Amino acid sequence: MTPAAHIDARFDGAVQESDLHPGAYEALLPVIHPGDSHAANLLELDNGDLLCTWFNGPDEGDPGTNVVLSRLPHGSNRWTAPVLLADDPDRAEQNPVLAHGPDGTLWLFFPSDEPHDQKTARLTVRDSADGGRSWSPPRTLFEGPGLFVRNPPLLLGDGSWLLPAYWCRKDGEHSTVMISQDGGGTWSEHDLPDSDHLVQMTAVQRDDGSLYAMFRSRAADRIHAAESFDLGRTWTPVAKTELPNNNSAVQLTRLHSGALALIYNDATLERDQYRWVGEGAGRRKKALRTPLTLALSDDGGRTWPHRRDIQTADQEYWDNELGYSYPSILQTRDGGLHIAYSFLRKTIKHVRVEEDWIRGGRR
Repeated sequence: MTPAAHIDARFDGAVQESDLHPGAYEALLPVIHPGDSHAANLLELDNGDLLCTWFNGPDEGDPGTNVVLSRLPHGSNRWTAPVLLADDPDRAEQNPVLAHGPDGTLWLFFPSDEPHDQKTARLTVRDSADGGRSWSPPRTLFEGPGLFVRNPPLLLGDGSWLLPAYWCRKDGEHSTVMISQDGGGTWSEHDLPDSDHLVQMTAVQRDDGSLYAMFRSRAADRIHAAESFDLGRTWTPVAKTELPNNNSAVQLTRLHSGALALIYNDATLERDQYRWVGEGAGRRKKALRTPLTLALSDDGGRTWPHRRDIQTADQEYWDNELGYSYPSILQTRDGGLHIAYSFLRKTIKHVRVEEDWIRGGRR
């Protein structure tokens, strides 16, 4: 990837208080390529550094689109310039995911596929023993073909590691989970029933030990959900929730308080929230990718009474059909709630709030 001129001057990584949302702090991350930035994921290191990975390049699926990593050092108010983590010149790298393995090693998972063909994807990994300063050579974890990831794995109480995944095949997409009981050395696959066209599973472990998972719907109708009561080996059928979905990714996390926090787009074709995209025979309705909403549940995902928008449409959105989407969310050790998401696919935006900011706020 060749560094390009004409990078927007706003994308300097500086964290500052939001003009629109008092009590929220935000930054627009630096980019290498001005074309496309998408699919962010966050991770906090033991030393308090915050990492953000995403794909950046000319276009999604282009062989020049690669995985990059930026860092917010502990105590700093500025994200670093991103560095390349995956740049196979013949393949497209997408949807990177960071995680601490059972032994504390830092892992990076990412699908790698032939240009613009997700059905050829293999799942690639690298690992780091020094907090992402240096990395092992890329290696193939699953040949696939067609295996994709989007959201982080769960380290479960029995020491097993659960990685949400989904298959991209000629007859459509279908969700699955991969479980390792030996620190990522070997994996077993466990199917999600009734999950055709329901993808990008995000999961948490609840107070009672059960697992709760939510899914993106290709129908752009509502977020779907499933539960497991045996640490992910079997799952209830995936069913609709009350929450809207616009055929875009969502992410779920469990807070220190025990509440669940969800970041998602509060838009759906069921409410006719769409815009026209494309031209000629390819012209179609696309569900809006705004607003981006933060919700809290105090009952394990059954109800979501606390909701607050962190990003709504402005003129810049209406000039760009790509929207605010594909969010990542985590809570750091100091209690801060961090969100990263695609900002019109131009860069990644980082927002920091407190749990009380959601509970005390109004939509």
